[in-house]
Amino acid sequence: MQEKYQKITDTSGIMTFELELDSKIAKVWELIATTKGFAQWFPELSVGESGVDGLILFDFGNGEYEEMTITVYEPKSILEYTWDKNMVRFELTEQGEKTTLRFTEEINEVTTHTPRDISGWHMCLQKIRGILEDKDVSFTEDEFLALFDKYQALMN
Repeated sequence: MQEKYQKITDTSGIMTFELELDSKIAKVWELIATTKGFAQWFPELSVGESGVDGLILFDFGNGEYEEMTITVYEPKSILEYTWDKNMVRFELTEQGEKTTLRFTEEINEVTTHTPRDISGWHMCLQKIRGILEDKDVSFTEDEFLALFDKYQALMN
């Protein structure tokens, strides 16, 4: 998986991950854009309503949900939605039997929580790869903390 952090200002930037997946684009799209797909790698997320101005719901597990607005929805190509004060974007490109997944988070304000989010996305993308390759992917707390330290250093 390739990754890049582009610092825009002292308090903003763009984090990008790109990975080649050994799967057709339709299967990848189902993972990143449907409730059934989310359940496999990010069970707190669900689709409230598909399409532009639709909603992705984040379930806090206590009966409360955060609604995230879908800003770009191009089936089997692009899904973009708000993520707190930021924007996340999944872009898919099919290349024969493989699909390139490019994930971008536009970070409007780097906070103490931002490296945690980026570490989480890193792990989620690895889980997506694992699902498509029929491999169990999990992370220990130490692995998460190593990622957190890495992204915290990258963003400072």
